[in-house]
Amino acid sequence: MSIFRHQQLLEEYMSKPLVQLSFALTSLEHTMFESTGHNMACGTLIQEANSQHQITLQCVLPEAAHEGDIVSLSATQPYARKAQYYTQTTLDLHDLARGQVNLTLDKIAHNHNFVMQITLHGKHRVLKNNLQFDMYIRQFAQGYTAPTTEPPAPRQRVWQYFANMGAALLSLF
Repeated sequence: MSIFRHQQLLEEYMSKPLVQLSFALTSLEHTMFESTGHNMACGTLIQEANSQHQITLQCVLPEAAHEGDIVSLSATQPYARKAQYYTQTTLDLHDLARGQVNLTLDKIAHNHNFVMQITLHGKHRVLKNNLQFDMYIRQFAQGYTAPTTEPPAPRQRVWQYFANMGAALLSLF
């Protein structure tokens, strides 16, 4: 088998939308690098957005998952403080019976590397499980662009201003 074909098969395998939310917790003796090193052992996953500018990851639920738990998925650019994409779902009996749940990130606007984090929270938002990995997300075509909204016509803005001022004055009394 040629190296090109081997790499192509590896990319196809790595881009499959199946992420297992289950791993053994490390001991307190391990350094931060050692405890997160296993997450980067598989390399960077590659996922391409569909025509609706979405990516969907299928998460296999761990045994610790129960009805009412919350599974969340966030995509954060490296060195950013806030997630660019985020979704969450509350598990129901149907999800538990299937043993998996699909998580979809919407409005993929551009190609970029992301740090993905899948988290399982129990009652009272207690952290039950967490998985972090790198993923390269490719946009579909030109990427998602938000629809533009027309500002109200000048006449509407004036009437809206007076209506808001009148409401503010009436609220004083």
